[in-house]
Amino acid sequence: MSEIVIAGGGTGGHVFPGLAVAEELRRMGVAVSWVGAARGLEASVVPAAGIPLRLLSVTGAAARSRSAQVVATLRLTLALGPACVHLQRIQATAVLSVGGYASLPAAIAAAALGIPLVVQEQNARPGLANRLLAPWAVAITCGFAEATRAFPSLPAIWTGNPIRPEFFAVPEPPRDDLAVLVLGGSQGSAFLNRALPPAFARLAAFGHAPRILHQAGTRSEAEVRARYASVGVPAEVVGFLSRPAETLARVTLVVARAGALTVSELTAARRAALLVPFAAAAHGHQADNASTLAATGAAEVIAEERATPDRLALTLARLVSDRDRLIARGQAGAALARPDAACAVARIVFQASGQPSPTPSAAGNRGTQAHECCPGGPGVAVPATIGSGT
Repeated sequence: MSEIVIAGGGTGGHVFPGLAVAEELRRMGVAVSWVGAARGLEASVVPAAGIPLRLLSVTGAAARSRSAQVVATLRLTLALGPACVHLQRIQATAVLSVGGYASLPAAIAAAALGIPLVVQEQNARPGLANRLLAPWAVAITCGFAEATRAFPSLPAIWTGNPIRPEFFAVPEPPRDDLAVLVLGGSQGSAFLNRALPPAFARLAAFGHAPRILHQAGTRSEAEVRARYASVGVPAEVVGFLSRPAETLARVTLVVARAGALTVSELTAARRAALLVPFAAAAHGHQADNASTLAATGAAEVIAEERATPDRLALTLARLVSDRDRLIARGQAGAALARPDAACAVARIVFQASGQPSPTPSAAGNRGTQAHECCPGGPGVAVPATIGSGT
């Protein structure tokens, strides 16, 4: 049986959009499998979602030493053969690259074999892997409208980032309680873990004492909990958020980095944010993501080199002093939210695959009827046809 393959991963920012698209494809009755990296997050979360997974021994090269780049290039080269064999064995009809170093073997193999390749770019400034793959893609779907300008001669479409539907169902923040979430991403943020406990201590001196929830990363949970205790600030510290949408429902303001998925989830949940973009992010893409959200009024942005505890505390004091305005600012971010993004990307990659329209019996053991998952939401122009090669 032929399959659509999702390629990529490494971090949650690449994996979770792919999972959202995979869910839509499976709802359409389409067989889906995944090709990723042995050391990436996909190694654990993709099998948990019931998706067949093929792991390859590849590593990232960006912002690493010259020797590490040589090793990464060698591993990528060695992975191309197994990737080609795998795609041929499962009769892949299309490959969706969701980015990261883990996407390269299967995506390059698809281009070499003439299998239609669709690229899903999460960031406002496209990453290296997707820029390298773009010339071989039959379509490029972008999480931010700004990213389409990086592909002026290619079929780039602003679909929004595919995220889980529960983020769009997050209710308005409670008006009788003020809580702040520090969101470090799937692995936590060492910088936020250091800077926020003393910042909240200074905030208390200004007369503001919001409830604090801090997602620190599993390895740093105990250390961050001790930091809050040392400055006398009560805080709920966790390593990982298994139900992030439910956590967002409890808070009014989020302090976070500016990964593409984080920004997209904030717009869906309509939450105001104080963003500190990761200074070492490749090509400064987090700063671009943050600027896009700030332009709606939903976010304040502080560059990492300026994000001292004092400055963070002063900004937090200004933000939390007017709760109604803070809620309104979060609502403004909804202008960037695309509820049908996962569906739009699924339709594009399905069209690229050239498969016949699925029938009710093709839905398999999920018991779902085949259907057109979305009509294309506001501003999402899904082409009637997508080319099947270059």
